Amino acid sequence: MPTTIQVSETTKQLLEKYKEEENAASYDEVILNTLSQKKKIPNSMFGADKGMRWKKEDRMKVREL
Repeated sequence: MPTTIQVSETTKQLLEKYKEEENAASYDEVILNTLSQKKKIPNSMFGADKGMRWKKEDRMKVREL
Protein backbone atom coordinates (compact mmCIF):
# COMPACT_ATOMS: atom_id res chain seq x y z
CA MET A 1 0.00 0.00 0.00
CA PRO A 2 1.63 3.28 -1.08
CA THR A 3 2.20 6.03 1.45
CA THR A 4 3.48 9.59 1.38
CA ILE A 5 6.63 10.73 3.15
CA GLN A 6 7.94 14.23 3.53
CA VAL A 7 11.54 14.97 2.51
CA SER A 8 13.47 18.17 1.91
CA GLU A 9 14.00 19.46 -1.62
CA THR A 10 17.69 18.55 -1.36
CA THR A 11 16.84 14.96 -0.45
CA LYS A 12 14.37 14.75 -3.33
CA GLN A 13 17.02 15.98 -5.76
CA LEU A 14 19.50 13.39 -4.47
CA LEU A 15 16.90 10.65 -4.85
CA GLU A 16 16.14 11.78 -8.40
CA LYS A 17 19.84 11.80 -9.32
CA TYR A 18 20.45 8.34 -7.83
CA LYS A 19 17.29 7.00 -9.49
CA GLU A 20 18.56 8.12 -12.91
CA GLU A 21 22.11 6.84 -12.30
CA GLU A 22 20.92 3.40 -11.18
CA ASN A 23 18.02 3.17 -13.67
CA ALA A 24 15.72 2.50 -10.72
CA ALA A 25 11.99 2.23 -11.35
CA SER A 26 10.94 4.21 -8.28
CA TYR A 27 12.12 6.16 -5.25
CA ASP A 28 11.11 3.14 -3.18
CA GLU A 29 13.62 1.03 -5.10
CA VAL A 30 16.33 3.66 -4.56
CA ILE A 31 15.68 3.80 -0.82
CA LEU A 32 15.45 0.02 -0.45
CA ASN A 33 18.69 -0.55 -2.40
CA THR A 34 20.53 2.11 -0.41
CA LEU A 35 19.40 0.79 2.96
CA SER A 36 20.10 -2.82 1.97
CA GLN A 37 23.66 -1.92 0.96
CA LYS A 38 24.22 0.15 4.09
CA LYS A 39 22.93 -2.54 6.44
CA LYS A 40 24.42 -5.37 4.31
CA ILE A 41 21.06 -7.11 4.04
CA PRO A 42 21.21 -10.05 1.59
CA ASN A 43 18.64 -10.32 -1.20
CA SER A 44 17.58 -13.65 0.25
CA MET A 45 17.52 -14.59 3.92
CA PHE A 46 17.55 -18.31 3.04
CA GLY A 47 20.29 -19.93 5.09
CA ALA A 48 21.16 -16.71 6.92
CA ASP A 49 21.07 -18.41 10.33
CA LYS A 50 22.83 -21.57 9.22
CA GLY A 51 24.36 -23.30 12.21
CA MET A 52 22.42 -21.20 14.72
CA ARG A 53 21.56 -23.09 17.89
CA TRP A 54 18.50 -22.33 19.99
CA LYS A 55 18.69 -22.50 23.75
CA LYS A 56 15.75 -23.25 26.01
CA GLU A 57 15.80 -19.62 27.20
CA ASP A 58 15.49 -18.39 23.60
CA ARG A 59 12.44 -20.56 22.99
CA MET A 60 10.79 -19.26 26.14
CA LYS A 61 11.36 -15.64 25.05
CA VAL A 62 9.66 -16.32 21.72
CA ARG A 63 6.62 -17.79 23.46
CA GLU A 64 6.30 -14.66 25.64
CA LEU A 65 5.96 -12.43 22.57
